[in-house]
Amino acid sequence: MEWLILIVLVIVGFALILLEFLVFPGVNVVGIIGFACVAVAVYIAYTSLGRVAGHLSLLGIAVAGFAATFYALRAKTWKRLQLEARIDSTVEGVDEQVREGDIAVCLGRLAPMGKVRVGDAIMEAQSLDGYVDANSEVVIVKVLKSKVIVKLKTK
Repeated sequence: MEWLILIVLVIVGFALILLEFLVFPGVNVVGIIGFACVAVAVYIAYTSLGRVAGHLSLLGIAVAGFAATFYALRAKTWKRLQLEARIDSTVEGVDEQVREGDIAVCLGRLAPMGKVRVGDAIMEAQSLDGYVDANSEVVIVKVLKSKVIVKLKTK
């Protein structure tokens, strides 16, 4: 019966320590409880089963701990757990027909960013003049990949 308790405590202790690393990192409570389970298993082995059984169980737990650490530190172990998805999408860019010097109309207030319309194209814009009211005409100063830089059109 003591062997069964010893084995269950070691398995529960290792499972809790594994949970500490994978599921609850930084919490420490689960890892401490797992380490306590393993320590209680060693204590039970020494007190109930004798010194030889205690030494053998301590040696077995230490070898299992080193083997688990060695297995966990291998690169292939974590390859199975890591996400393999690649992000290959891009941000919706500015229409290729938009050029510097084009006139745009603000769809909303640029404070200092907002939407502008150049012809039929609607795009993100950043104002050099700070806040620009809605329906104001602006001039495109610079065309970037994802937005245009504008300034208020002078009359």
